[in-house]
Amino acid sequence: MFRTLIEIVNWILAIAMWLLIGRAVLDWLFGERPTVIGRLFRLVTDPLHRPARRLFPRLSSPALSLFLALLLFAARVALVLAYAALV
Repeated sequence: MFRTLIEIVNWILAIAMWLLIGRAVLDWLFGERPTVIGRLFRLVTDPLHRPARRLFPRLSSPALSLFLALLLFAARVALVLAYAALV
């Protein structure tokens, strides 16, 4: 049961990380020009972006997205290492 929970959390963190990386790439490529894919990525990643924007107001959108993706990657690594230590 515990292993399944860790795997689910790991998958959720991985999906969020890749969505943030995708948003950063789209922001670099298209900037403020509206695209359907860009709107979709913004819609999905805004719940992560809004609180981080209040903490780091000076970061640009692509930089903030990559920063959040790095944090999620670090969380995934910590989760896997903690699980490996328990097994």
